[in-house]
Amino acid sequence: MLIRNSVRDTGGLGGDSAVNLTLTPACSSKNKNQKYRIIRKKFPRVYRYTKGGNEYFVVDCRSKQWGLKGRKNFPIEVEAVRYAQEIDEQIQKNGAAVSNNLIYQNKDVERWVTMLQPHGKTLDDAVAFYVGHIEEELKNADAPTIKELCLKWYEEKRDSKTYPLSDKTKTELKMYWNFITNRLGQYKANAVTSAVLKKLIENLGSSATNVTRRQYFRYIRMFFRWAFVEKFIKVDPTDGMRAIRVAPKEIQIFSPEEVEALLRQCEKKYPFLLGYYCLTLFAGLRPTEAQYAGWEDLNFQTKEIYVKPIGKTGSRRFVLKGTDAVWTWLNYIKEKYPAQPLNPKKSHEYFQKKFRAELGKWHQDIARHSFGTYYHNLRRDILEVVYVMGNSVAIARKHYVREVTKDHMEKFWALKPSA
Repeated sequence: MLIRNSVRDTGGLGGDSAVNLTLTPACSSKNKNQKYRIIRKKFPRVYRYTKGGNEYFVVDCRSKQWGLKGRKNFPIEVEAVRYAQEIDEQIQKNGAAVSNNLIYQNKDVERWVTMLQPHGKTLDDAVAFYVGHIEEELKNADAPTIKELCLKWYEEKRDSKTYPLSDKTKTELKMYWNFITNRLGQYKANAVTSAVLKKLIENLGSSATNVTRRQYFRYIRMFFRWAFVEKFIKVDPTDGMRAIRVAPKEIQIFSPEEVEALLRQCEKKYPFLLGYYCLTLFAGLRPTEAQYAGWEDLNFQTKEIYVKPIGKTGSRRFVLKGTDAVWTWLNYIKEKYPAQPLNPKKSHEYFQKKFRAELGKWHQDIARHSFGTYYHNLRRDILEVVYVMGNSVAIARKHYVREVTKDHMEKFWALKPSA
């Protein structure tokens, strides 16, 4: 069927010069009564036609010269013209190879568009998303591994002059750095998820308690927070992870007989640890506070004890009232071992663990808890206990307000070194 129409040649979109042109649209029984009006005469041509009272636009790409057979319909003129222009640009660029270009594979394009429609996305959206995905994969390929980042984190914290660490904390830090590197080192920094970390902490071992798991999680979270703040990762996988629950336990204290056995064992086999245990048992210092105390922190004349600012509550000074037990022991140590430091400079924690293993009974902070309980029974003044121990009133009431017999209390404070 031959149709003669006026043509508005936009060369794309502009102009309205009328020309006479004979064209041959696709022949079928359905389009016999349809009128086609050409709106782009340059190959590939674009036609406007009406169907069901609505206007549509068809891009006719059929060409023996270029080996093309495609025809594509559009509901909007601008899209049809733009599609035709893209094909024209590809012909100018690729010549005879144009038939291999996927832009002309109308069936595939239409299939892709159909697949995207239920999701409210266009082909442009899909391409943009895929390109973004490729770019993200390239970035991930260049991202540092956990092994590289964890070493950087460890060295930065270990060597910091602004926030110096104690030797004990450095030892802890090294242990957890090794753990993170060994268990997660092969991962890319941004590939670790909260599910991976939950599984890691859950499977620490059959002997691991929730106290242990909580400590591991503390350092793992510390590392990932650092990586996030330093912009090595976009999301911190520890965010949203629930705190590890630790069932509350009733605190334990030593009986006077157990304290005496401890001190006699220490006098006999570990005299270099005697000052450490006297400061925790008879002055209530925290383990770290006692470990780093020196003779220079003790004023024998005024009986004042200075605690260095390395514990939870910073530095403090105090004088014990109603008891000289700690000074009796400190004078004994100073006179018997005049050339010995109050605490060993090396292997302190190793000898602590060895001594406790030989002793048998030991619970976390049991020496400090024993002091708090016996001192509260001696003074009956919770604010004084708080002042000496550097706790809050709530913690002091929870841990140290419990009764012991008068006989036990007197035996505890009367303990003296061996003759």
